[in-house]
Amino acid sequence: MYALSDFQVKEARNIILIGKSGAGKTHLATSIGMEACRYGHRVRFITGCGLANELTEAREQQTLGRMIKRYAGYGLLILDELGYVPFSKIGAELLFQVLTERQERRSIIITTNLGFGDWTQVFGDANLTAALLDRVTHRAHIIQCNWDSYRLKQTLKSRG
Repeated sequence: MYALSDFQVKEARNIILIGKSGAGKTHLATSIGMEACRYGHRVRFITGCGLANELTEAREQQTLGRMIKRYAGYGLLILDELGYVPFSKIGAELLFQVLTERQERRSIIITTNLGFGDWTQVFGDANLTAALLDRVTHRAHIIQCNWDSYRLKQTLKSRG
């Protein structure tokens, strides 16, 4: 028997974890990524903002093609905190390019605090956002993380 992470990576299935801050989305994504590593898959964990910044810098240094090829090669790409910081127009377009390159070939896990209807706030362009959502949600496991913040529970518990 194999784990969800192994199946998900072999089948190039995406996972989208949606919920408020503190719900454990990053923890879940990291756990799945670690399990995928146990099965021999190459995994890259990065924030959405971090990836947009790396791509923008690669573009400026004229190494974008190599960078996109590297990100296309990971068996699993985990994009954390998508939605906390809006992207520049160039950052959004470059991120779209990476995600499109991976479409149906490699798996992606996205953690976000925004519902799909609010993604335009992050990507800035309604057409680009619609095309991106169409690609990343196709055959994806979409998990609503509607439980209370783990960190808030810990803080309240420690105060007695």
